[in-house]
Amino acid sequence: MVVRGSNAVAARRLKPVRRGLLRDARGAAAMEFALVAVPLFFLIMGAMIFGANLMALGLLDYATKDAGRQLQIGNMRDASDAAVRTWICGYVSSIVPSCQAALMISVASGATFSVVPAATVTGTSLSPTGFSPGLPGNAVVLQVACNSPFGLGLANPGSFMLTATTVFLNEPQ
Repeated sequence: MVVRGSNAVAARRLKPVRRGLLRDARGAAAMEFALVAVPLFFLIMGAMIFGANLMALGLLDYATKDAGRQLQIGNMRDASDAAVRTWICGYVSSIVPSCQAALMISVASGATFSVVPAATVTGTSLSPTGFSPGLPGNAVVLQVACNSPFGLGLANPGSFMLTATTVFLNEPQ
């Protein structure tokens, strides 16, 4: 009986303490932040990675169009794949590590756009690649691709490809 009585006294003493703990709001903000912080972190990091990829894509697109313009007016028509690669790397080397090796370039030409073969991105490669800038008056398709330097997937960060394409008719000489 003595044991039961002392338990009853202890339970009566703890009852106000338990009620007080349930009403105590100290630390609530820390708990709420702990619950929201992880999803918020991933949301912010995802937005930053998306923005960086969008910036890189815009820069690659601009560089491709500028290199296409140089091919179109004949400044690089007699050049090689390396000259076009160097031209594009002048724009994107700050965001694409080892730009000369990372870029995949396809320049195809024909009498009309319907006969010009377009390259396709398969996995992490552009195929077929080649350099055929054509003759004056020819239709030309310039395609450039590279792996995203920023990555999107946590499991496989290099699997996202940035691609840019420009089409034009070579200027007559």
